[in-house]
Amino acid sequence: MIDFRELEALVWIVRLGSFRKAADHLHITQPSISERLARLEDYLGEQVVLRDHRPVMPTLKGRELFRQAEQMLEERQAAVDRFRNPSDYRGVFRLGVVETIAQSWLPDYLTEISQCYPAMTIEMEVDGTPGLQHKLLDHELDLALLMGPVDSDYIINRHLCRYPMSFVAHPDLLEQASGQVMDLLRSTVLLSFSRGSIPYRDLRFQLDEHGLDGARIHCSSSIWTLARLAMAKTGISVMPPIIVREFLERGELLELDVPIPLPDLQFTASWPASYDAALASSLADLAIARSAADTWAEELA
Repeated sequence: MIDFRELEALVWIVRLGSFRKAADHLHITQPSISERLARLEDYLGEQVVLRDHRPVMPTLKGRELFRQAEQMLEERQAAVDRFRNPSDYRGVFRLGVVETIAQSWLPDYLTEISQCYPAMTIEMEVDGTPGLQHKLLDHELDLALLMGPVDSDYIINRHLCRYPMSFVAHPDLLEQASGQVMDLLRSTVLLSFSRGSIPYRDLRFQLDEHGLDGARIHCSSSIWTLARLAMAKTGISVMPPIIVREFLERGELLELDVPIPLPDLQFTASWPASYDAALASSLADLAIARSAADTWAEELA
């Protein structure tokens, strides 16, 4: 007789394309997950996955069983969730966050999580969007707050927040250029997100459009490094001003009035679309509410 453990093994092997990854996700050994799938195939009398294929793929019958198994597991989880208080969750929740959010309202968000889920342990990963996307697709994260959306049928995306971009510099740099912003852009290094990122591509495109294709851009994967370099008068940082709001309020940095439009950074709360995603959805709701309550971000928008 088939039980839920065999169906669960099939679902995660197909989703992740690997026996090892499925075993890691279910916190069991690889021999154990192989044994579960073997029991399922013995009961059905036929093979349901192609083991020699990389990634592991379901057979024709296996695809049909996979869809039915997903539905059964979702219905089981929904029934359990009706009788379970989410605040009693005692496990580890894996949260991924980009640095822009980590440097803004993340502390308040973690405080709210602790209040709503007092027994939960957060395992946090602060990384750039490409790294978080990779971990999310590999099911190494339960929820990611990143520049999205993530393009995958297996990922749920919800709009989280948006932050305007700006050219930020030390006041001395503008004074040295006699207040001529465009001359300053031509003579001074620009500091931007890592090469290949969405903000970098947007900046490069706009510079080319405005006749500044020769502008030098130094890149960093750390947004706080961009802020510190601006404070050190190394160049003009192109970043969300929310990160340096305290410096702006004290007049230690200023936003330059540059006639070059930059698209806002768009962030999403993204998580795997699986039968056990109710907790991730609840924490995404908290993140959306927290970002909406950030009054300074509202002023910037």
